[in-house]
Amino acid sequence: MKNTSGRILVVDPDMKTREELSALFVSEGYDVDTSRGITDTGEGFKYTKFDCVIMDVRLPELKGYEAVSILKAIDPKVQVIMTAAHNTMELEAKVREQDIFYYYIKSFDKEELKLAVHDVFKKLGKEVLSMHQPAKILIVDDDPDFVDATRNILESKSYEVEAAYNSKEAMEKIEKGKPDLILLDIMLEKLTDGFTICYKLKHHPELRHIPVFAISAITEKTGLELSIKTEGEYFEADDYMEKPVKPNDLLERIERLLKSKRKKQIR
Repeated sequence: MKNTSGRILVVDPDMKTREELSALFVSEGYDVDTSRGITDTGEGFKYTKFDCVIMDVRLPELKGYEAVSILKAIDPKVQVIMTAAHNTMELEAKVREQDIFYYYIKSFDKEELKLAVHDVFKKLGKEVLSMHQPAKILIVDDDPDFVDATRNILESKSYEVEAAYNSKEAMEKIEKGKPDLILLDIMLEKLTDGFTICYKLKHHPELRHIPVFAISAITEKTGLELSIKTEGEYFEADDYMEKPVKPNDLLERIERLLKSKRKKQIR
């Protein structure tokens, strides 16, 4: 069976729910997009083929169960999992009249939803790339307190985490372990260590595909304002964030980088 990255579209008007489900299934190895309503979903279907749509019954334009026939008309093979925050006998009857794969109540354990999605891909005969294999993230930072705090944030989302506290240790662990993503402090033993590590990685034939997410207090400590959009010619990090970090922002941007990496791998 050929490995592939299963494509899931989460359609929900609630941003928090979209983010939670996106994080959940990205960590499971799926390729996830999100949409707040059927209008955006229809546009997305024109350009991207999805295997599974997780769609709430409450949409801005119409009821989710009324949108099933629209999605099936565009792609008859797509599998739809309908979700609802609150269930009633009348609602369930209307939902089950549609050609859906599963009906999930949001107050139930998310393990049930994960199993339903797994069954979708089992039905489709697809093996999901890296499913149940957490992404490996290497934190490169000489501040033990920052490393410990960041490790806790990442491990709460089931990432596999390692740490390196200087540039030499970092390069050794990167070359040996080839992590899926690197969180890189710019200022280590020297002010420019992070720049040097990033340059070496992005010009290494076997390591340049690893996303580098630079995190630093360089602006606070030196007054130097850094932007990878303007400084990218010599600082080729894939993303940049100033310390102190906000956990939700950090996780969202890590997920975005990992998702982009997966897309490149399956092209």
